[in-house]
Amino acid sequence: MPVPPGKAPVGPTTKLPVAPGSVAPNAPKTVAPNAPNSKAPKLPEPEDVTVETKDGMAIKATYYPGTLKKETVPFILIHGLDGQRGDMHGLAIYLQSLGYAAIAPDLRGHGSSKSQKRPDGATVTLDPDKLTRPALEAMIFDVQACKKFLLEKNNSGDLNIEELCVVGAEFGAIIAVRWAAMDMTAQNLPAYKLGQDVKALVLLSPPSTYKAVSLREALTVPAVSSSLAMLIVAGADDSKASSEADKLLKQLQTHHSKSDEKDLFVLKPNTNLAGAKLLDRTLDIKEKIAAFVEKTVVSKKAAYAWQDRKSPL
Repeated sequence: MPVPPGKAPVGPTTKLPVAPGSVAPNAPKTVAPNAPNSKAPKLPEPEDVTVETKDGMAIKATYYPGTLKKETVPFILIHGLDGQRGDMHGLAIYLQSLGYAAIAPDLRGHGSSKSQKRPDGATVTLDPDKLTRPALEAMIFDVQACKKFLLEKNNSGDLNIEELCVVGAEFGAIIAVRWAAMDMTAQNLPAYKLGQDVKALVLLSPPSTYKAVSLREALTVPAVSSSLAMLIVAGADDSKASSEADKLLKQLQTHHSKSDEKDLFVLKPNTNLAGAKLLDRTLDIKEKIAAFVEKTVVSKKAAYAWQDRKSPL
């Protein structure tokens, strides 16, 4: 019997709620290569790194190496406003235990990412409480810098950038969708692929807009609204987030054919927690994210073969 969308919590071996009338298959019951209870070698230690953006930001991030080499699924984990990369640590460690890789940045103006070099050579410190709309919109460059870092790991054979997944919490979900639109519309060179790498988005309590920065423009990009697999998570007891999730799902359904709706998922656990707090260990959202990625990305790995993406220039 289908699980009603958004109600009963679902574990790794139960059905993942989706749009009404469609239920995803159970997640695999096998033990992941580096699951905590297996006898696999100790996981690689997370690494603190700095990635540079095109507009002079020094973005501090933590990289969690995967262990499956060219079959490693990479993730970019984006915190919300007033958050920092540590908010995603639990999810990153869980994904790493499955063999996956992840990078979690401090977005500009947050955590340790507050230093920006201006074109005149001067360095300024960003105040998170005074970020303007252009500064908020420019956070997509922070995500792009993280992708560039992962691309280098792809070229060293440590992961497969063709299977890229992005998780965004609250305002970070807006940035995730807006960056996906940039990636999906990048113009490839004749001998060099520049984009179309993101395959799946996980949106935790996604708002439709904040300070005039919205999802609207990104969702007009067909490659985003009708092609990407999406999992939307919102607490059933958070009326505003739940309503926003329903509205977003309905909007996406208008762009997907009935056959494609199988890649649209909505999950509403019985909680009023929001954003990155939905990753609390008392819930099983991390497991649901893994089940979603298994169904929509890993199961289709034959279509996303690893490629050497070194620039020919």
